[in-house]
Amino acid sequence: MTPHPHHSIPPQLPPANCFTVLVIDDLPQNRVLLRKFLKTAGYAVIEATNGIEALDILRRKHVRPDLIVTDIEMPVMDGITLVEQIRYLDDTIATIPIIAASGNADEEMRHRALRAGSDQFMTKPFDLGELRREMATLLKLRRQSVPIRNSKLSPPATNRLDPNLEGQNQG
Repeated sequence: MTPHPHHSIPPQLPPANCFTVLVIDDLPQNRVLLRKFLKTAGYAVIEATNGIEALDILRRKHVRPDLIVTDIEMPVMDGITLVEQIRYLDDTIATIPIIAASGNADEEMRHRALRAGSDQFMTKPFDLGELRREMATLLKLRRQSVPIRNSKLSPPATNRLDPNLEGQNQG
């Protein structure tokens, strides 16, 4: 058999047109479900079992996911602390879109996750169609270099509809 150029591509590297998602969840069955769903949809998947492991992966220069999906309630380091830590890393990591999720979600947890810097909060079990749409939206915005959220790293955008700003020059 004659060697082909594509045979020299290392097997761990995703194709150039493939987005990579870092999935963080302490429950193996949740990681398996997301891995199967994401790979079927054409994503490359990296997995971590807790926040500390995820930060270690993110700090390695050769691994840079395009999107992060993290559970909130995990041992060692929970998802909210993880999101806060990510948002204080260098810009190439801090600007990665993050979807936080929990099976025990309430409104307070949702607010805490969003305040920490999550771009989206979802309740588990996932509606896989909704997850796919949210991921596509966040990835599209990132590719267009559109700010996805108001992070701790940048000042909040002015809301032109804010009634307190009426009469001020918006120019």
